[in-house]
Amino acid sequence: MPNYPYYGYQPYQPYQPPMADQLMQLRQNQYQPNMQQAQQASPSIVWVQNEMEAANYLVAPNSAVTLWDSNAPVVYLKQADASGKPSMKIYDLVERTQRPVQAPQAPAVEYAPLSRLEALEARLNELTAIKEAPNTIKRTTTKEDAE
Repeated sequence: MPNYPYYGYQPYQPYQPPMADQLMQLRQNQYQPNMQQAQQASPSIVWVQNEMEAANYLVAPNSAVTLWDSNAPVVYLKQADASGKPSMKIYDLVERTQRPVQAPQAPAVEYAPLSRLEALEARLNELTAIKEAPNTIKRTTTKEDAE
C-alpha cells in the first residue's frame, strides 16, 4: 500500500456497527434461551454400577438426581440440601404380576321400614308399662278359671 504524505488519512476498513448499549444487549439476550436452563430441563438417565458408585456421585446443593443401577433393578434418589449435605433413598423395582387387590367395599346399609319401627316402639311401650306397674294387671288364678 502506498504511503501518502498528508496526515489524517487512514487506509479503508470494512464497516463495523457501533457498540450496542447495555440495554440493547439485555433485550437481545432476553429472547435467547439460557443454555444451562435448557440442559437442566431435559431429563437424562444417569447409570451407575452399584450402590457404592451412587453414594460417591456428587450432587449440587439444592438439587436431586435419579441414578439407575445398570446391574440390578434398583433406583437411587440422591438429594442435597442447601448446605450441600447429601442424602440417598434406595428403591427396588419390582414387576407387577397381577392387578392390585381392591379394598373390600363396606356392605350397603339396610334401613328398617317405618312400619317395623313403629311396631317395635309399640311393643317396647307395652313392656315398659308392664314393668312399671305390675300390680295394676289382674292376674288370673286357677280358681277363677274354674268358676
